Amino acid sequence: MKHPYAEVQLRKDGTVHDPAELSAAVDMVKSSGATDALLLVHGWNNDMGAARRLYANLDTSLKAVEPADAADRTLAIIGILWPSVKWADDDSVAGGGAGLEDPAAALVLEISERVEDPTVQARLVELVPELDTSPAARAEYLDLLRGLIPEAADGDEEPPPSTLVEGDAETVFDAAGGSSGLSGAPATGGAAGISVGGFLKAARTLLNTTTYYTMKDRAGKAGAVGVNQVLQAVAAAAPDADLHLAGHSFGARAVTAAAHATPAQLSSVSLLQAAFSHYALATDYDGKGHNGAFWGTPGKLSGPMIITHTRNDRAVGLAYAIASRLARQTAAGVGDAGDPYGGMGSNGAQKTPEAGVDQELLDVGAAYHFAPGTVANLQADRFIDNHGDVSNEQVAHAVYSAILA
Repeated sequence: MKHPYAEVQLRKDGTVHDPAELSAAVDMVKSSGATDALLLVHGWNNDMGAARRLYANLDTSLKAVEPADAADRTLAIIGILWPSVKWADDDSVAGGGAGLEDPAAALVLEISERVEDPTVQARLVELVPELDTSPAARAEYLDLLRGLIPEAADGDEEPPPSTLVEGDAETVFDAAGGSSGLSGAPATGGAAGISVGGFLKAARTLLNTTTYYTMKDRAGKAGAVGVNQVLQAVAAAAPDADLHLAGHSFGARAVTAAAHATPAQLSSVSLLQAAFSHYALATDYDGKGHNGAFWGTPGKLSGPMIITHTRNDRAVGLAYAIASRLARQTAAGVGDAGDPYGGMGSNGAQKTPEAGVDQELLDVGAAYHFAPGTVANLQADRFIDNHGDVSNEQVAHAVYSAILA
């Protein structure tokens, strides 16, 4: 790593796994004389090696774009490692990718990667050979997945679609796979019209959607509990260091939850291809007086909140298209800025008072003009090609600009 660095691992409930790691991270910030402490939080992945590679790559880019006028600033980085379940990549969300020639084998593999309860995992695997031919097997498969979906909080702007939670199995499989493709348009003609193999694709979609809501819940706990604890410990031990957060994918939800919950003073928050609702920071997002789960959070910051977003991010865009389809939304642009099931990494923060005129993610060296307590939606089509493309120098330049703002 180019900058002083330490790691803190979290448990599933969000608590710090090893207090000694937290102490070492705090000592690292103090001993390095850091003027700025940046906490990084990864997204979907059950492989710590991948999270560490993300942190190392972003660290390298941050060093490469370090501006000359930051010579009097010292940046220290704390990498947060939390037990996220692997979420599908863009091809897998679409029902394609590796194993398409054997959809049953692909589904079995994905169940083994994403379902943590061994009893539920074993029964789901047993049902796979029957999904194409047995309505009873499809009903049991769906019931097992429903048991894994965390209960939505009151006022949640992004609850699981009611069809997924309460609809009959054939309707749910139809909406998740059917003949509707991934355009987001509701399937027609009923589940009986799904071709052989279509039920397996729908089953993969439902598994991935269940994983989404599981990770949404766990990321919120990781942020509100563990990341919050780290922030408070660093603030107490190194009160002169400015505190910053940056999160990728579900990690963006974690850092937003941390910023919302913590009493520590934060300087900046960077949300990189965030995999949660574009209404999470919103005020009156539905015209009925309901606010997003984290509304008002940007106003707590002494610096800016920045959000990269692009429709190139098919993982976020398609996940929300699936949710829209399960909710039977018929919006013309499914998954876009007008869709109730739209993602922040796809569209930026919507209906958010702190967000002004949309900006673009700029090339290295170009000047940003970030204001304290505001949200900068950075349209990133030029420099972000996919969901994981967040460690390049253009992204690092935006993060560093937020740190220095």
